[in-house]
Amino acid sequence: MSEEIPDLLRNLEFFNGYSDGNLETISQYLARSTVPKGAVIFREGEPGSFMLFIVEGHVSVYKDSENGASHLLTQEGSGLTVGEMALIDRSSRSATCVAEGACDILVMTDHALARLVSDHPSVAFQFAISLAKLLSRRLRRTSGELADFAMEAYMDA
Repeated sequence: MSEEIPDLLRNLEFFNGYSDGNLETISQYLARSTVPKGAVIFREGEPGSFMLFIVEGHVSVYKDSENGASHLLTQEGSGLTVGEMALIDRSSRSATCVAEGACDILVMTDHALARLVSDHPSVAFQFAISLAKLLSRRLRRTSGELADFAMEAYMDA
């Protein structure tokens, strides 16, 4: 873990378009960690208070069904984010996230975000816009998948 956080942020799509100064500022509000293979990073139903940026490695995201089975929703890898909904609304986690191998991650907690808003409102605004864009892309993708699923179900009926 020899690279500095601002250098790591330059390689993350989420931070495209940020100035070096804003990357330096945000880096002060992120914690870097290594998660071992197989570790549960967060569990569905738990209170959510952070999001993570995957610097290196892969995680799997699972959703529990009513019968108790877990279904793989997605796998996310280096450069991507997980858990941003809980950072925004502080609701219970909607899924479980598990490290598929050792992962190098950066964590933004709700407390760190609140400090960023207080200390650097313009940088926090840019961060909020990045979150909105990320959520918009994910919603569009999910809407497309839902439409495809509905069409397949209609054609099979």
